[in-house]
Amino acid sequence: MKKYYFVGDAHLGSLLFKDKEEHDNRFISWLDMACADSDEVFLMGDIFDFWFEFAHSIPPGYDKILAALKEKCSTGKKIHFVCGNHDQWTYGYLSNLGLIIHRKPEVITLNGKKILIAHGHGLGEKRKATLIINKIFENSVCQWLFRHLIPPKIGIAFGIKWSADNRKKHDKKAKNNEGENTFIDYYSNNTEESFQMRWAMDYARQHPDTDYIIMAHLHREENRLTGNGTQIIILDEFYNRYGYGVLDESGMSLYNFE
Repeated sequence: MKKYYFVGDAHLGSLLFKDKEEHDNRFISWLDMACADSDEVFLMGDIFDFWFEFAHSIPPGYDKILAALKEKCSTGKKIHFVCGNHDQWTYGYLSNLGLIIHRKPEVITLNGKKILIAHGHGLGEKRKATLIINKIFENSVCQWLFRHLIPPKIGIAFGIKWSADNRKKHDKKAKNNEGENTFIDYYSNNTEESFQMRWAMDYARQHPDTDYIIMAHLHREENRLTGNGTQIIILDEFYNRYGYGVLDESGMSLYNFE
């Protein structure tokens, strides 16, 4: 039986982190452990707080991370990169490092188990404003215009600030609703269930032969077994609790990296 590691929502490079270097080093330490102990590694989206590849430029400040990823891939380690809503704009640079890119939800087979992998953004989304924003971000024409007509320095500064401002809005809402499930409310407008989880439950009912649904995006750990036996896993974030998952012969287990 092979062993697989999963991690998501590291948001490397965020303006909101007081010590970005320490955060980078901790992620690299996790990557060293995961690559040494596993057959394949899955980066489940929003690894970077903002990643956009311009025609002749990439966001600065990721040299150590990119070097570590390239070094691992050069040894033959399979590292998968599932695009998140913060780092979906890759046009060849990351794949040239050796990463295996997954742009959309995808069904794969690991250890004989049928698994749906996805970052999770947009799944089951109902709010019109968010749907419009997602369509703009994912539109190839809009991406081309941003990539070729906006000076990289301006585009990168905008993207980094936009990401930080979004997180600040969430943090402010969390403070105003202390004790409530504010991250789920932030993404779904209700405190009982996220759009993402409802989508996963519906998918499991429609595809009862699915063994696992593995996602990230919500910045909180979820581990739910459906009535038909599908296990829905949502990974915790990797900047405060440093959550990650491991799939091996005993199934899927969730941990926190010390």
